[in-house]
Amino acid sequence: MIVRRLLAGLLLTGLAVPALASAPHPRESRPAEIVQLPTTASRVFMRAEASDDAEPPARGPATAASTPSTEVAARARAVFEANRAGKIDRSQYTDEMNGYIDDKSLATASAQLTGLGEVKNFNQVRKITQGRTTVYVFRIDFVKGSTIEEAVGWNPAGKVDFLQFTAPR
Repeated sequence: MIVRRLLAGLLLTGLAVPALASAPHPRESRPAEIVQLPTTASRVFMRAEASDDAEPPARGPATAASTPSTEVAARARAVFEANRAGKIDRSQYTDEMNGYIDDKSLATASAQLTGLGEVKNFNQVRKITQGRTTVYVFRIDFVKGSTIEEAVGWNPAGKVDFLQFTAPR
């Protein structure tokens, strides 16, 4: 009788341990491991990811923009103007980005960007580096008084693999 109770107790304990291991445990909240760019009140094109199974890049500190490279500023301005015109050179975008930017979304973004009027200032305000990814953020002021930010990043081959237009922070 005692042996039966011990065996029954062991059996119940053996069944309970996996259930306890899967039960939620209170933990300290961790800081986010990926720097998120702003997405409110904006037209957003997503960053192309090679695979959902890939590990995220190691977190690196977000750095303030130093004196922007004239080449980077010119490339970012060209990306902005092409999107505003609604005529992008798809060979300058990664395949993943081309999948996100269909003709309808490009036309919508073009109409929104054109409706803001003529550009008054186009200045780099931030440079965000995370692992091997670098995103440049430009503040675009328009003559009519509106302001937006363009965040753009290129892959090692020089193709656009991140593009986002947002309200300024």
